[in-house]
Parts: sequence; C-alpha cells; structure tokens
Amino acid sequence: MFTDLEFNYKITTEAMDKFCQNDIEKLRVWTQNLDKTKCVPRDLTDKQLVLFYNACYGDMANTKLCIEKYYQCRKDFPEFFNNRVFNADLKASAEVFEFSVLPEYSSKGYDIIYNRLNDDNVWKFNLINEIKLLLMTVDLCLTKRGPRPGLIFIFDLQIKFGHLLKMNPLIIRKLILYLQDALPVRMHAIHILNAEPILDKLMGLLKPFMNKKFFDKITFHNKNESLEKFYDIVPRSSLPPIYGGTLPNTQLLHKNCLEQLHSLEMYFKSEEEQRLVALST
Repeated sequence: MFTDLEFNYKITTEAMDKFCQNDIEKLRVWTQNLDKTKCVPRDLTDKQLVLFYNACYGDMANTKLCIEKYYQCRKDFPEFFNNRVFNADLKASAEVFEFSVLPEYSSKGYDIIYNRLNDDNVWKFNLINEIKLLLMTVDLCLTKRGPRPGLIFIFDLQIKFGHLLKMNPLIIRKLILYLQDALPVRMHAIHILNAEPILDKLMGLLKPFMNKKFFDKITFHNKNESLEKFYDIVPRSSLPPIYGGTLPNTQLLHKNCLEQLHSLEMYFKSEEEQRLVALST
C-alpha cells in the first residue's frame, strides 16, 4: 500500500489560488486510462495529483504533461530516484553538503530549499549522490507542506576546479531536464550565494541544457557583494546566521533535515514501489 504524503489536503487546497476538486477527479480518471508506456501509476492519490495541478496553475493540459514528464524522468533516471535509503555511501555524501528545507519563508511566502558545500575535499564529492539528496529534500518539502505558492532554491557553492572535473555533463543534463520540465512546484528563483569566478565555467556546462525561462530564474551574488537587495527577497528572519540571518545555524538546520529524511524512509520505498508496479502492469 502506498504511504501517502503528510500534508493536510483540506487545509492546503483551501489556501490555493486555483483549485477545483472536479479537476482532480478528472485527472484521476485520466491516469487510470493511460497506457503503461507512459510510466504513470494508475493509483495516484489526490494529494499526489494536486501537486502537479498547483504547479501548473490549474491548467489541465500542462498538468497532464508535467505528470507524464515527471514519471518518465523517474523511470529514466533511476540513479536519482531509486534506492533512496541512507546506506554508508549516501550517509557519507550527506556530510559533504549541508541542506535544509528552511523553516521560514521568502518575503512572498515561498518555500526555501538551502544547499551549501560544507566539505570542499574534492575526493569526497559524489555528484549523483548529492543530486539524489537534493531531490529527496525537495520531496520532503512536498510531502510535509504540499502545494505551495512558490519555491526558491539557495545554493552556496564555493567549489574548486576539481569539482568541475567530476561533473559529468550527461548527469547535469538529466538534473536540468527534471528541474525545468517535470518538478511539480512553482519554482520562482535560484540564488547562488558567494559566487566565485569558477562558477562561470560551471554555467558553461549547464547553460546548453537550459531553456531561457529556466536560465532567467538564476541570480548570482558575488562573494563580497552586499546582500541587502537579497534580503528584500529572503528576509534575515528566514536565513541562518552565516548570511546575517536569525535562524538556527546551518549545522542544526542540516541535522534536523536529515532526521526528517530518515523519517520518510517508508515513503521513499513506497513511492518507488508505486512506480515499479506501474511499469509491470
């Protein structure tokens, strides 16, 4: 049996700017009649469906397209989405970056997912594992909070040239395809803090895989740049002290996030099983 998402459906949908339960029921019927080549489970719950519906602002055609792309990506990129358990390898990678769904919101009420390179030892860097952990954190946010008015990513990537050498363009391409075409959220912005000149080389790797709409959401903040304008978007009350904020420190935020991810072990297993069943029936 599928372990459903944890957010309160009634309260969450009442707060949405566009919602019609009849549309959700139509989507359920549509999924139940899809050919299995679409990779979409036929037992999607209302909580699962409403994530896509909200991300697409209630547009039914775009919602269906997003659902299909989401499950196609999860089938095609198993290195990101399968076996999401904290084995020794993933635990080690979880110490290289600090990440969290921040407990407060942006000035417009958007969720914030934060990711910071904590250990710059190049030999400990595993790109696939770090992407897996990032996307698990996104799923944590969706599972706990449900459909929301928006999402902002904050990355603090003080990387070295050695990190670039370990970034496989094919893996990067998969991540970009998922983020820009299949992620069931309203992604409004990606902020890169403490940007170093070497990030220009990273963007050279990434840009060919991005459409203009996605690329335009990215903002770089140089290492010595004042964050006063950034505080208009993400106030100090929503940031850890390392950025002049008043939240707990990044280590505690990371620890709390890991505990929540561990608590979702049954959900991650159940979600994978739901997808595998869809492929076999």
